Amino acid sequence: MKHYTKEELELFRNGQMSILGRLRCSAHLKECQECSKVMEELKEDDNLISEVRGSVQLYKELSMEK
Repeated sequence: MKHYTKEELELFRNGQMSILGRLRCSAHLKECQECSKVMEELKEDDNLISEVRGSVQLYKELSMEK
């Protein structure tokens, strides 16, 4: 079974694959635990980045109040 790279899964997540590519990737993810795990890790990375950005923004706002 061919596995998708992180880069390919990012394209899938961002809607940057062709329709046929998205269909194939979607079907693959239903069957492949390894690629599904990578997708979950990418989502967790996104959540972490969002939290860091939120913290930086809050820090900036609090710093400006002083």
